[in-house]
Amino acid sequence: MKKSKYLFTELIDEIKEMYLSDGDKAFYKDESWGLFAKRGKVKLNSECFVIPDSEVDWDAQPPKLPEFAVQNKLEYVYSNEMLQDVISMAVDDDEEIPNKKIFKAIQYYDKYDTFMEL
Repeated sequence: MKKSKYLFTELIDEIKEMYLSDGDKAFYKDESWGLFAKRGKVKLNSECFVIPDSEVDWDAQPPKLPEFAVQNKLEYVYSNEMLQDVISMAVDDDEEIPNKKIFKAIQYYDKYDTFMEL
């Protein structure tokens, strides 16, 4: 990812651009990361942070977050894999799909663990 702090809509735009320019292989250039926000649920205009998985001790109970995340009371929201899968599926359906519709598809996938028909 280009930076660590985004509005959620900016992150969607960046993932769309990556996919449109390089396809699925664009997703394998970066290491795995998670999306964190101050509240567990995000909106399109929510400030969120991309934190590499290597900075999180997922084996600890509860997972040990980096000091930045703890100090800013950030919570894990989504994995990069889920976001990339949902966004790429939506873009395959319609390259001009609005972020609002992608956001609904992300929420749907998060709730039902399956893709929403667009």
